[in-house]
Order: sequence, then structure tokens, then C-alpha cells
Amino acid sequence: MKTLKLLFTLFIFGTLIVSCSDDDNSITPVQLNAGVLNGGPFTFTVDGTPDMVSGITLDASELVGSNSGFVITDDTGAILGMPPTIEALEGVDFDAAGTGICLIYHVVYEGGLQGLETGMNLNNLSGEYDLSNSIMVTRNANPSASFTVTIENVITPKTYFSSGPTEGIPPGASVTYSFNAGIGHYLNFATMLGQSNDLFFAPYENGIELYDENRVALTGDITNLVTLWDAGTEVNEEPGVGPNQAPRQPEPNTGMDENGTVESLENISDGFMYPEVAEMIRVELSHDGGTEFTLTINNISDMSGLTSPFAPGAWVIHGDGIAPFFMEGMPSSVGLERMAEDGNNEMTAMELNQNSGYVSPFAPGAFGINSPVFEEGVAATMAFEALAEDADPSGYDNIFNTPVGASGPGPIFPGDVFSFDFTAENGDILSFATMLGQSNDWVVGSEGISLFENGMPISGDITLELHIYDSGTEVDQYPGAGADQAPRQSGPDTGAAENGLVMEEIDLPENIPAIENLVRVTITVN
Repeated sequence: MKTLKLLFTLFIFGTLIVSCSDDDNSITPVQLNAGVLNGGPFTFTVDGTPDMVSGITLDASELVGSNSGFVITDDTGAILGMPPTIEALEGVDFDAAGTGICLIYHVVYEGGLQGLETGMNLNNLSGEYDLSNSIMVTRNANPSASFTVTIENVITPKTYFSSGPTEGIPPGASVTYSFNAGIGHYLNFATMLGQSNDLFFAPYENGIELYDENRVALTGDITNLVTLWDAGTEVNEEPGVGPNQAPRQPEPNTGMDENGTVESLENISDGFMYPEVAEMIRVELSHDGGTEFTLTINNISDMSGLTSPFAPGAWVIHGDGIAPFFMEGMPSSVGLERMAEDGNNEMTAMELNQNSGYVSPFAPGAFGINSPVFEEGVAATMAFEALAEDADPSGYDNIFNTPVGASGPGPIFPGDVFSFDFTAENGDILSFATMLGQSNDWVVGSEGISLFENGMPISGDITLELHIYDSGTEVDQYPGAGADQAPRQSGPDTGAAENGLVMEEIDLPENIPAIENLVRVTITVN
């Protein structure tokens, strides 16, 4: 008769090992072995981007067990998942588990094992099993930061819209100049009557208004708006024969100083006879469509009693109430003196040029984190059209509309600043746009700027990451002059529809400064 004698019971690494003997033979049960896992450890950032382990291998040279698989637990042993194969294990998204620590095991077991289920705890298994070594997976919190963005209008203020020099005009000849101008703009120019001491042709000091109250452009013969002026800097001599007049003077500035003021020749009694203005000069203006004009100055003095060249001068486009060349009854500037006495326009042309150019406010705008304000290459949304055409950001959740230090919403003019704050995480993208006010539908902004680099929040000047974008919703007019641009349009959404796509504006008119001369955008970490 066989007698079964229990010798001992031993738990090693959770494996039940039983040794038995009887009078006739002995049975030595096989010890389970889960093998050795290689790979890792792994460290991930929980940022919404899938994170998978890879390169894990199992050394199965001593593997013993009827059933096997993989177990993923947290650091307390709670079972989070049980992928059956390495391929399945490497398909697990650890980002979805949130922050914390995971442990990966290989397990072998015999039938009847209890507790090997998701939601149970590995420490409470009951039955025959063995676990391999563990591989640790650390899931760190995503870095975050609070940011402040400032948008500063750095356009240099200008007195005039545009300007340029004029050539000398011999008797019987003419010159033409083309320019762009909008509603509210005035034309002014000055050119010396060569056979004089200091006389020059020019409109009245504030220039010629280029559009009437009905927004109709001025055209035709405008000679009646031009007069002959005395600069008041040199005593007049008989026109056409004076020894100190330009054609005969031995050198510049040789006449007797007058120490007077700029006056219309009509108000000067110097004892000399002069032809009528309309007998010496004819000035014509044509409107070439849109905002473009052509000015033609004709020297017709060869048909008058005083044949004379017109010396080099200058033209300028400006706003209301501005006197670029002179003020009647006031002393002449040095530049005008040189131009009116000697036909030297260098100083005047340079001063006008330095003070001429595009100036624009930036309108209230919008920003988004991982939600672009606009998308290049697609049609503008209604919200973006309203922002880009009419400075209306109300279609967005996140807006900036009040200049720093201002009491209420409004645009930023040169020297003013917009500012807005937000909090973002590693991997987040900033998009924003602000309308370039003196345009039909242009914005300055970015479709997307990464707010972190190598896990660290960015900080500093990001201006060169910006571009000018055309929303593609309204036909473009000359910047700063178009009748349908915000400062001049009769109402919102008044320009011709373009039906285009949002695109970076790469073919900019010559009067638009480089992006860094328009705006400065900085981002700081709070």
C-alpha cells in the first residue's frame, strides 16, 4: 500500500512549490520561471501625445509555465492591463494613464490562478505563478507656464504720405509724376522760376485737396490752384536780366539778402512786370483709376513775355492742415531758400523723403491656443473676415482690444502696445492676428508658434516668426490710400469681394516697411 507523505510547502516569489514522496517513488514538481525582461526604463511626458514603449525583449531560455502573458501595474500593484504579447504591449498608450509610475512584468502560471484580472492587485494573486523582473515606466506631468505677449506698434510716425523730387523743365517741355493718394489727401509741389531771384510756383501752403466731398477725384487743368510766390530771401531784380538770377549768377546765393517772408507775388510791389501765372505754367491732373494720379507740369513760358526754365523742385502728398514747403507770412526755411534762389532741391527732397511713408494703426485682434485664428490656404471664416476687414474680433473667444494704459477698446498707434496673458503646456501652439489698419484685409500674425522648446517655455522677441497675411476676402487697394480701407470706408464690409484664400502676402507694395519696422512682438514667462 502506497503512503503519500507531505514533506513541506514553500512559497518562493509567489510560486507554490510542492515536494512529495511515498514508499515506492518520489515526484518533484517543476518550478515555474517567468524569464527575464530586457529594455527600458522608460520616461514619458503626459501631454496628450501617445507614448509607447519599444525595444522590449524576453529572455525565455529558462521559461517554465503552462500559460503566459504580460501585466502592467501601477506602483501599488494595481493591475492596469494585461497585453498578451510583446506586440500588444508595445501598442499600449501610456500617456492615457496620466502621471505616475507603471511596472511591466512577464507572468507564467498554471490553471486555477485567481486574481489575475484588470482592477485587481498583483499582490493578491492566489495559485501557481511566477513573475519576471519589472520594467519601470515613469509618466511625468507636462511642463506648463504662464505667458504674456506684448504687441507694440513700432512704425515711425511720418508727416507726409509720399514725396519725390521734380526735374528741371526747359521752356516748351513738360514732366509727369505718378502717385497714389486717398480721400483726405492733398497734393503740393514747388518749382523755381529760373529767371528770378527767389520766385517759385506752388499751390497755396496747405496744398490741393484731391477728392471732393462726394469722394470724387479732382482732374483736369488745375493751374488756377497754383500761384507764383516770393520766398522773401533775396532782393528781386528785373526778371530775366538780373545778374544774381540763376542763369547769370557766378555762384549760388550771391544776391542781396531780403530778410522777408514768403508772400504771393500778387502782394509784392517790386516795380517789375511779370506775365500771368497761366501764361507761364500749365498744371494738369489725371485720375488713372483706383488711387493712382498723374501730375503733369508744363512749362509754357516760351509763349509768354518771360521765357524761363523751371528749376528742380519737389512734390509731396499729405493730410489736411499741413504746410510742407512754407507758411504765408512766415520766413522761408533753408531748404526752400536754396530751392527758390538756386534751384537746389537736395535738402527739401531729402527732408520730405525722411518724413514720408506708410503709417498705420493695428486693430484689436484675437489669439488661440491650439486653435488657430486663421488657416493658410483655405477660405477665411466669417470671424476672420470681420477681424481682417473691419477690425472686429468679436467672433473669437480670446481677444485683445484695449491698448495698455487706455481706458477702453481701440487700436494701437505708433508707440502703443497691446498685451494679453494665457497659460499653456508643453506642446501647445499660439496663433494670433491683428489687422493692419491701413489695408483692406491684411493682418499681421502667425498661424502657429510653438510655446516650448525641448520642454522649456520660450521667451523673447518673436517678431521674425510673424508674417503679413491677406485674408482673401476683399480686393486690395494701395495701402494707406484705398477708399474701402478702414480709415476711409463709408461702412463695414464695403470693398469688392475677392473670394480668395488666406495666404501670406509676399508681393507687397513698395511703401510697406519690413515686418520688424511695423511691429515688435515679445513673449515673456511670468
